[in-house]
Amino acid sequence: MRGIKVYVLSLLLSSCYFTEDPKPQDQQDWPYATPEEIGLNNDYLFNINNNLLDQYYQNVNSLVIIKEDQLIFENYYLGQSRDSINNLNTATNILASIAIGMAIDDGYLISIETPIFHFLPEYEAAFSTDSLKKTITVSQLLSHRSGLSWNEVVSQLSDQNDLIKMLKEDDWTKYVLDKRLESIPDSRYNLNNGGAMIISKIIQNITGEPFANYVNRRLFEPLDIKKWTWDSDLTGTTNATTGLSLNQLDFTKIGYLFLKKGFWKGESVLSEDWIIESTAPKHQLSNLYDIGYLWYQFSNNANFIDPLNNQTYYVPGGTGYHLYVNPNKNAVVCIGADNYNFGIYSPSMILYLNLVKSI
Repeated sequence: MRGIKVYVLSLLLSSCYFTEDPKPQDQQDWPYATPEEIGLNNDYLFNINNNLLDQYYQNVNSLVIIKEDQLIFENYYLGQSRDSINNLNTATNILASIAIGMAIDDGYLISIETPIFHFLPEYEAAFSTDSLKKTITVSQLLSHRSGLSWNEVVSQLSDQNDLIKMLKEDDWTKYVLDKRLESIPDSRYNLNNGGAMIISKIIQNITGEPFANYVNRRLFEPLDIKKWTWDSDLTGTTNATTGLSLNQLDFTKIGYLFLKKGFWKGESVLSEDWIIESTAPKHQLSNLYDIGYLWYQFSNNANFIDPLNNQTYYVPGGTGYHLYVNPNKNAVVCIGADNYNFGIYSPSMILYLNLVKSI
């Protein structure tokens, strides 16, 4: 097989690590293991790797698998490496959900059922256009049920995409709030990642610090995430919709934190209550998947994929940065890609679905 060198008790697959000892100095978070050492099939993952090298999964540039608290697969493609910092696109918005949980833990926020206008006095004019806007709650933003008019189902390369239109404005929160109501809040699902900008402003107002600073202090520093960039709009509001760039291992840490019920190396970073609440299905979107608070879940009807897969929750970023947490298999799968013209069933999801039975 191409790019494979066999060592005693370890397998190194090009830049892919199937190792146990010694640990490199820049990675002390997970012990290494070969798939075989934890009862998996090495050959299956070798074949997956060859398919990735051949770009069978279009534009996928990285794959990391944590299983049984060990790093069993890590490889990069298309010129990427362990140190590559990449924009997560709309996968960024999962930090909005996490920040709300931390704000509840810290006492800044009492309830996600509080109408958002209470936290946004500077946008009083936007709420005055329709009295129903004053009923929009934090929970509705977290489940894409605000009722605000929004078109994000078209490609991000389209000038009809509201997300792209928003990014051309000076005040992105204002752009979202100024949209008319097209349905009664909480009456139906409509994908609106612009809602994460509203959450960013809310976090800034209730904590007294920019969203990026709050997340860095409360989440990134405890997880030892040091290399990140985060852009903002011209008002200085952190772009909690598409603005975060991380390396793949650090993105994986976020999934692992959830797998471990909010603990990182024995220290509590996020309450288990919020992890349970935010990842639990709230609304069924199709026969195959549901949504919680910006986390998606495979529904019970997805059992044909894997009988244990319906407990998986995941973040499907718009360009293919996907993060899957499968508690039943004690596994986290983190996939990086650059695909703008696919919906939720992108090469990244197809890769995960092909992997899940083998792990």
